[in-house]
Amino acid sequence: MSGTYEADTAGLRRSIENMKRLPELARQLGADFRRQENDYTEWPGWTDDFARQVRPKYDENNRYCTEFAGSLFSALDGLVSATLANLDNIEGTRNDGTEMIRQHSRKTDAVLGDSDGTGRH
Repeated sequence: MSGTYEADTAGLRRSIENMKRLPELARQLGADFRRQENDYTEWPGWTDDFARQVRPKYDENNRYCTEFAGSLFSALDGLVSATLANLDNIEGTRNDGTEMIRQHSRKTDAVLGDSDGTGRH
């Protein structure tokens, strides 16, 4: 580590704005799958031997795909929230540091008699 604390907050904010679309895309993926799957629900049949053989796996696979889309949404939504929290922390740290420097500068100026804040005497 270099010992410095640096962050491109503007770049991070742009990335977050792009990332915000990802959870909705995952939600749409699940909705599209369910809508399209409805077109094929009846293909294995319901009552014959073939249906009894393949229907359980067919239903299981469809359930898995739907659950995956929901899990993907949750993961991406959590990622966006965590990245936003990280940005808030970075900006808070920067703002706190900047304010501490200003306070120290005011105190130093007061002690040294620098009334115009230029640091010159």
